[in-house]
Amino acid sequence: MYSEILANEHEKHEKIIGTLSKRFTTYGYKRIKTSAFEQYDLYSNVRTSINQNEMVKVIDYTGEVLVLRPDVTIPLTQQLVQLNGNLPEEMRYYYVQEVFRQTFQENEPIGKTQAGVEYYCESSPQADAETIMLACHALRDVGFSDVKIEIGYAGFFTELIADLQLTKEQTAELKRLIQAKNIVGIGPFLNQLPIDPAVKEVLEQLPLLYGAPQVVFDRLQNLQVSESVQLAIDYLQKTYEIVELYGLKKHIVIDLGLINHMGYYSGIIFQGYVENFGKPVLMGGRYDSLSEEFGVKLPAIGFACEIDSLVKATAKKKLKERYSIDVTVFYQESRMKYAIDIANELRERDYRVVSKPLRGQASAKDSEYTIQLLEQQNLLADVEETKEFEDFKQLLDSITSKKGVPEWTI
Repeated sequence: MYSEILANEHEKHEKIIGTLSKRFTTYGYKRIKTSAFEQYDLYSNVRTSINQNEMVKVIDYTGEVLVLRPDVTIPLTQQLVQLNGNLPEEMRYYYVQEVFRQTFQENEPIGKTQAGVEYYCESSPQADAETIMLACHALRDVGFSDVKIEIGYAGFFTELIADLQLTKEQTAELKRLIQAKNIVGIGPFLNQLPIDPAVKEVLEQLPLLYGAPQVVFDRLQNLQVSESVQLAIDYLQKTYEIVELYGLKKHIVIDLGLINHMGYYSGIIFQGYVENFGKPVLMGGRYDSLSEEFGVKLPAIGFACEIDSLVKATAKKKLKERYSIDVTVFYQESRMKYAIDIANELRERDYRVVSKPLRGQASAKDSEYTIQLLEQQNLLADVEETKEFEDFKQLLDSITSKKGVPEWTI
C-alpha cells in the first residue's frame, strides 16, 4: 500500500513537470541545465538571501569548497555571461532541476525539485506582464482554478528607507513587522526612529496596501512619496494594466508589503497561491542587476515553482498532453490588445507563441510562422508565402491547413 502511494505521488510529480515544461515551450522557452556542484565563492560573493549555513558543502580533490546547487538563477546567469560574447537582445530558458538546502527541520528533504523560467530581456511592463501571465497559465494547467498572483515591487521598500539611517537590525525588524502585516506594532517601532513624517505615514500604510489593484492604487494617490517611489508605482500600475489585457483581473492581488525574498530582485516581484494550500507554490521577480556582478548588463525576470508543493496541493486532477509549433506575433503599439488575444488563443490550442512589439523589420528565424499586426493590415508569413487575414478564424484555418489541428487528450 505504501509503495503504491509512493508510485502515485511519483507519477503525479512527473505529470506536473511534463505539464509545466510543455506550457513553458508555448511561450518560446528552451530547456537548459546547470551543474549540480558549484563553487562556494559563486554564492558567497553575490548578493543573495540564501543563508550560507543552509548550503550543502563538499570538498573536491584539490581542496576547493563546492556547494550542491542551492539556486538556479545565479549559476545560469553566470553561465550565460561566460558563454555569450555578444548577447542577443533576449533569451528565454526554462529548467527542471533539484536545489539543495539544509532546512534543519525534521522530515524536511534537503533536495527539492524546481521548475522555472528565466527571461533575459530589457525591463518593460510588457515583458513583466507576459511572465506573470505565464505563471498563472502554468498553475491553471496543473489543474487549479482558484489561482492568486500577489504582485509587489522589490524597490518600493528599498526606496522608502533609502534616506533613513537604519541599522541592519532595525531594517530586519521593520521588514518582519511589514511582512507579518503587524499594523499595531509598526507605529510604535517607527516612533522610536528619526523619520520624516511623510515617509513614516507610507511605511505605516504598507500592510494596508494589499488587495484589489484599483483599491491599492487609489490609496496610493493619497500618500506623499518621493519621485523614485512614484516611478515604481507608475511602472507597477502600467504592468497591471497589461496583465488586465490578458484577462487575469480576477487572479491578481497587489501587495506593496511584499518584501524582496531574494537579494538579487530589484523590480516587480510576485508569488502564486492555489486553493487549499497555505503557502506560495510559485515565486519570482525581476533581477536587472545580478549579471553586472559578472561584468555584463543582462536584465531578466523569472520565477520558480516548487514541484513538491504542487504535488501536495493537487487533488485528483487529470493533466493535459500538449503539442506545439512555433509562431511569433509582431504588433504595433495600437494593436497590442489584439496581439495578446491572438497569442492567448493560439497557446490555448498548444502552439508555441512569442509576442513582441514591432520595431523595424519583423524577423523571427526560429519561428515557422510570423504574424504582423499593422495599423491597417494583418499578415501571416511562413517560408513559402505571406498572406493577409481578416480575423482569428481565417488565421487559424491558414495554419491548420498545413499543420493539422493539435490533439488534446484528457
